[in-house]
Amino acid sequence: MDESRLPALPWPGFSPGRAFLLPLPAGCMAAPFGDVCEFDGVRLRRKSEFHVTVLSRDMARAAAAGLGEAALRTLYESQPWMPRRSGRYALLHKAKRTDTGTLDCWSIIEYLDLPAMHAFRGELARRLGSAFADPVPHATHFVRGDPNGIHVPDTRALAALQVRDVTP
Repeated sequence: MDESRLPALPWPGFSPGRAFLLPLPAGCMAAPFGDVCEFDGVRLRRKSEFHVTVLSRDMARAAAAGLGEAALRTLYESQPWMPRRSGRYALLHKAKRTDTGTLDCWSIIEYLDLPAMHAFRGELARRLGSAFADPVPHATHFVRGDPNGIHVPDTRALAALQVRDVTP
């Protein structure tokens, strides 16, 4: 059996008021860094929940308005949603604005091979506009600052957030 292949991801349901997330089974998401890790003097804690964000909240609203929920489900179900873990990790950083200043946020993500996400978002980009193009399929394993991690909607955002690749 291919240890990097995750189970197929069935339709998780959709709400245009929320991000469109695909849950990943925690038991399949072991990482080589332990429960706490440190990179570049930054100590990060392991998450207990894992997912792939297919569409941000704003993208989900726009997709629902542009295509409707039934068409989104049909498009989703036309693809084989079977992610493959890459074993490639990156350290990300973002200073998020808060009501009292800024919050230093750090994450370690693992890139996923998920052709279905590229096809899904590519079709949305074709129908609704380029904001849906260039996804970065990934799972966040470790965080500091914001327990939800750092929003990485596309390759341009990734380039701005990535500090460096990390290895065990």
